[in-house]
Amino acid sequence: MKILAIDTSTEACSAALYLDGELIERYLVAPRKHIELLKPMVDEVMKAAEIDVNDLTGLAFGAGPGSFAGLRVACAFVQGMGAGLDIPVVPVSTLKAMAQQVLDTHPERTVLVMLDAKMKEVYWGVYRLEDKEVMTVLPEQVTNIQEIPNFAGIVGLANIVGAGDGWNVVPNWVEALKPEFIEKNVYPRAGDIALLAIDDFEDGMALDADQVSPIYLRNNIALTIEEQKALKKES
Repeated sequence: MKILAIDTSTEACSAALYLDGELIERYLVAPRKHIELLKPMVDEVMKAAEIDVNDLTGLAFGAGPGSFAGLRVACAFVQGMGAGLDIPVVPVSTLKAMAQQVLDTHPERTVLVMLDAKMKEVYWGVYRLEDKEVMTVLPEQVTNIQEIPNFAGIVGLANIVGAGDGWNVVPNWVEALKPEFIEKNVYPRAGDIALLAIDDFEDGMALDADQVSPIYLRNNIALTIEEQKALKKES
């Protein structure tokens, strides 16, 4: 399996190639430079692997939530490349990819990931490992920072840790949940996105290039990842 994955959903930009069990990645935190960095990063990982784009079997991308502009950059890239090469695409949650990083080093924890959504809101989701697979404990959502949602299902869970820059703007969540620690400087990485996409490729759940769209969360602007998979099943 040869999967090219990209992410431009936050201040970080990355590209990774999963090549039959090996991973090659380029990653850089560089706000507002995604357009100029993405293509060179893709070229670098392809060159390092010594393969041509025509050898790729699939694409994956950080579908959101995140920066609207950044999500559109990544989505347009995989749509164009997927259509041109006639290969399938898997959209991957950026919050889940962030959780993967924390769970790689703290597998016994439950991770509450939060991203600053601006407009006095945060994107968040809760994840943990089950049988070495990242599972969603509570679905991803966007919440006003002045509100503490119903924490039933979170409060009482053991070993809660935090991840993401959303923790910078919601100190009330820290007081309510009392996480063991918070890793604020965590961004989605294309390498994690590639690894998270493997099961969908193997299960035949990848989408056609014209079926994918960003996951904004706000106002149902786009289909959720679950809705995109359901569309794939129907088609």
